[in-house]
Amino acid sequence: MTNLMKKTVAAAVAAASLAGWGQTAFCAPSVSGVVVYVAGDVQVKRSGERGYNEIKVNDMLYSGDGIKTGRASRAGIVTKGGAEVRLNENSNFEISPQGKIREMINLSVGQLWTRMLHKMSKINVRTPSAVCAVRGTEADIEQRSILTVKVYEGHVDVQNSLGKQSLKAGQMTTVAGAAAAPDAPKKMSGTDAGKWQEEVKVSDYDKFINLLKESGTSGKKLKTSVKMPDGTVKQIEGGLKKKP
Repeated sequence: MTNLMKKTVAAAVAAASLAGWGQTAFCAPSVSGVVVYVAGDVQVKRSGERGYNEIKVNDMLYSGDGIKTGRASRAGIVTKGGAEVRLNENSNFEISPQGKIREMINLSVGQLWTRMLHKMSKINVRTPSAVCAVRGTEADIEQRSILTVKVYEGHVDVQNSLGKQSLKAGQMTTVAGAAAAPDAPKKMSGTDAGKWQEEVKVSDYDKFINLLKESGTSGKKLKTSVKMPDGTVKQIEGGLKKKP
């Protein structure tokens, strides 16, 4: 490295420090969500680590974290972007390393159910077969030997390099892998609707939203209309404060 290059790097580091950035700021992942439900064997592999460890309710999730559930196990999280994600047994997913869980979750295998806690929420679920763009929606996405997507409310776009299908409430599609286009939407029958997600019961969303506001890393305002398990709707508003 030349003297000029060394001086340039040193100046960049100094400027970052003056702006309030330290070494930790470069390395520390951003808060992306909070664990709201755990049943059975649920583990997390933190970004940059090799092994999995037990995860508990109230634990924060960060960009790049991976979560897996064992047999007869389930988990639930609420994201900073305003989405609820429920994970079924024998599943593996990773929060986008870019720290934008609102934009991307990687589901390598398993099943998850999404519900947007307010109409502006968005989440993309990337699987080995296709990307599912969930918009203001309640949907079930399962990646096993094939990808199955079911929409209960709102709409979901299912797309890969070979095609795209737009699903609305009451419709489903399947994708037989990355080498196959998504099938045309078909109407869900009574036997198609899943019930597993109903076993994930969360009693106090307010508490978890407050945890995100206290631990978040953005200065954005969060406005949500949250549907509670008893059917009532609560309005929640607040800012996500930066870490000191």
